[in-house]
Amino acid sequence: MNDESRIIFISRDQRKVKEIKISRWKLLTFISLFLIIFLIVGKIGMDFLIDFSLNSEMKRLSRTNLVLQNRLVEMSKKYNQLTQQIAKIAETDDQLRMVLGLPKLNEDIRKVGIGGSDYNYELLDQVSGFESKVDLSSTLKKINELEREVKLEMESYQTLLNTFYKKQDSVKYLPALRPVIHGVISSGFGKRFHPIYRVIRFHEGVDFSAPTHTPVYAPADGIVKFTGYNGGYGKMIMIDHKYGFKTRYGHLSKILVRRGQRVKRGEKIGEVGNTGISTAPHLHYEVLLHGRHLDPELFFFDDPTLNQMVVAKTN
Repeated sequence: MNDESRIIFISRDQRKVKEIKISRWKLLTFISLFLIIFLIVGKIGMDFLIDFSLNSEMKRLSRTNLVLQNRLVEMSKKYNQLTQQIAKIAETDDQLRMVLGLPKLNEDIRKVGIGGSDYNYELLDQVSGFESKVDLSSTLKKINELEREVKLEMESYQTLLNTFYKKQDSVKYLPALRPVIHGVISSGFGKRFHPIYRVIRFHEGVDFSAPTHTPVYAPADGIVKFTGYNGGYGKMIMIDHKYGFKTRYGHLSKILVRRGQRVKRGEKIGEVGNTGISTAPHLHYEVLLHGRHLDPELFFFDDPTLNQMVVAKTN
C-alpha cells in the first residue's frame, strides 16, 4: 500500500467520487516519459524554427548581397565616368588659370587633394561571396580620392572666381583714360631740362599742353583725396583709385570736385590752367602705384575717338 499513490476526482456537486490507484514507480515513469517526449518535441520544434529563421535570413542576405554587388559594379562604372569629368574640369581649370595669370595646380597636389575621409580597411572577408570580383576596400579608397579631388577643384574654382572678380573690379580703377583728350604731350616722363629752374630734373609725370579751360577728365573710378592750392603744382587734385593707384593733376584753372567725392572714369573734374610754377597753360599729370611714380603713357590709350566715346558714355 505504501508504494501506491491515489488520484481522487470529486464532482462539483460532490455526489460522485472517482479514485485511481497507481504505483509510484509507474507515476515516475509516466512523468519521466512525458518530460522526455516534451523535451524531444521542443528540441525538434526549436531546431525547425531556428532553421527556418536562418534560411529566411540567409535568403534575405543573399538577395542583399546580390543588390550590393550590382550597386558596387555600378559605383565602379560611375567612378570611371566621374574621373573623366574631373579630368576635363582640371583641364578647364588650367586654361582659366592661364587666362587669369594664376599658376597651374601641381599634379602632385591634384593627386593628394585636400580634406576627405581616410579608408584604410581590409574588407575582403566582409564582402567575400560576390560572384563578380569586387574589392570594396579599393572602391572606397577610389571614392575617397575622388572626394579629395572634387574639394580641391572647388577650392580652385573659388580662387578663380575671386581672382576674376578682383581683376574685373580692378579694371575700373586702372587709369586708362587720357585726362586731356585733345591735348598735346609737351613734356614726357623722366629726366628733362626744367624750363624755369634751368637745370636737369626728373619729371614725375607728363604735361598736356592745351588752352585754358580745356576739360580734364578722371582716368578711372576713384575717391578725391585732395583739392586745393599746393605750391608749385598750383591748383591741384589727387584721386585715390584703389589697388594702390593714385593720380595727381596740377596747374588747373578750375577744380570741379570736392574732397571725399567719388568720381567715375570720364567724369569732368577740372579745367586746364596756368597756376603754380608754369610757363604756359597745361596739365601736369602723374600716376603713382603704392607711392612710386610711373610713366602715365604706359596706362592710357592714345586714341582720341576711343577716349571721347568713354567720356560721352559717362557724361
